[in-house]
Amino acid sequence: MDLHGRTQLSRRGLLGGGAVLAGTVGVAGLGGLAGCSTGGGGDDAAVNAAVKLPTHKPYEGVEPDLAGDETVLDGYLKYPSDPKQVSTEAPGDGNPVTFMTNIPGAIPPPASDNAFWTELNNRLGSPLEISMASNDEYADKFATRVAGNDLPDLINIPPTTAQLPGLLKAKARDLTEFLSGDAVQQYPFLANLPEVYWRGCVFNGGIYGVPVPRGMARTSLPLYREDLLAAKGIKDPAPKNFQEFFDLCVEMTDQRGNRWAWSTAPTNYVKQMLGIPYLWAEEGGTFTSANEHPRNTDALEAVRKLVEAGVVNPDAFTSGASARKQWFNGGIVSFDLDSFVAWNQYYADNTAGDAFAVNMLDVPGFDDGEGTPWLGAALNNITAINAQTKHAPETLLKIANWMAAPFGTQEYLFRKFGVEGRHYALEGSDPIPNKVGVLETGIGLQYVCDSPMALYLAGHPEVPEKQQKIQQKIAPRLVANASYGLYSDTMSKKGAIIDGPLNDLSTQIVLGKQPVSAWETGVKDWLAAGGEDIRSELQQAHADVNGG
Repeated sequence: MDLHGRTQLSRRGLLGGGAVLAGTVGVAGLGGLAGCSTGGGGDDAAVNAAVKLPTHKPYEGVEPDLAGDETVLDGYLKYPSDPKQVSTEAPGDGNPVTFMTNIPGAIPPPASDNAFWTELNNRLGSPLEISMASNDEYADKFATRVAGNDLPDLINIPPTTAQLPGLLKAKARDLTEFLSGDAVQQYPFLANLPEVYWRGCVFNGGIYGVPVPRGMARTSLPLYREDLLAAKGIKDPAPKNFQEFFDLCVEMTDQRGNRWAWSTAPTNYVKQMLGIPYLWAEEGGTFTSANEHPRNTDALEAVRKLVEAGVVNPDAFTSGASARKQWFNGGIVSFDLDSFVAWNQYYADNTAGDAFAVNMLDVPGFDDGEGTPWLGAALNNITAINAQTKHAPETLLKIANWMAAPFGTQEYLFRKFGVEGRHYALEGSDPIPNKVGVLETGIGLQYVCDSPMALYLAGHPEVPEKQQKIQQKIAPRLVANASYGLYSDTMSKKGAIIDGPLNDLSTQIVLGKQPVSAWETGVKDWLAAGGEDIRSELQQAHADVNGG
């Protein structure tokens, strides 16, 4: 792998590695947990690498209209007209099952006023009691629940949670005996998840959760309002370099009309133009932080020019992700740096009518040529089972398995779209959601477990075609985070602390409040505060996994 983090892509190889690294979601009250994990608060990479992962057995019930490969996702132009029922019995045990999760959209009605939730409980055979928080608020809520020792039966744990091995050792059930090797075949839709995703569930020498897979689905590039650009006479935007991108942003900005090109400063997009790696690069066992890349100053100077030109919504620096999504759907901005998952979500939240259309930009080289897009994180989260739950682990794994039923099944159709007539109407074989359906089904089931993303949008066959087209273009150039699968105790404990000042400095530079030259000093401070220790720990973990 070279300095830019390039390697041959495969779900098994590039994304894989041992236990997932941790480090950006701080959790209060974990000081007493560190000694519970192997390695005195860290995680033994060699021991984790020896864990036998669940045997992968792909589900082959539905042939895709647009076949993918190990990197590009399968696409479907319509929902199968005769979806198969693949569950023979309700997975629950009759008793309430508790779960806590983030919610990307509006908080839905409670179970007592939610027909979808009521029917879900009937189908599960156990009432599912869900505690929810918005994406912006979930980390704080999760930290509070951990600190108060008030965890549900099923726990949505962000993979960047601080001191994750210790937390799992102290609070979660070791599931190795139920999932390792062929044991997972008792849960066929968990077995449908490729091994790479399970690698992010291995800690303390065991399997401590089930994955919520993302990878390519989470790869983020500029999503743009195709309809808004078309209204300006821009039919196929494809900037060949930064200057053409800059000109496009200026053209899509009308400050007097309260219209801006961008929902946020597109710093990460410009970094991809410049070949800056995604978080960490590795070559010959030596790790280099993206912060150290010499072209960071070029990226910051370029984004400063964008901000100075007024193409970024001025509220971007004080608003969260929820506001940015509202601006995009409302036409206040034309571009938002987000993923294939968000692409579909924008259609679900669409308020612009039939003209609404979304597409995604490729990443050019800064000075021409091709940029290096960053492969999305392998996991959205892992779902752990509370060690103190009164339910049998097999029961909760059956529920997770039910949640992972793949595209084309009756279970998937219900889980994603609800009940025909109440939540959607059929157009041909496609379930077209209504407003009630979008609201009531948004209870976060996809964060218990999920099947690998299928490129599909009900009633919009053009969307999976667009999505797979851009995936095919970027797949050969994707860059992965070389630290995935490796645990750094310093990153876990101090990552968010030392990243904070550097992130703030980046913001100050693009706002013109600090000179670009300040970046070099900021990186030196970051390295001294813990960055060098993180590097050393990643290198040691890499050597342990690879027998070095």
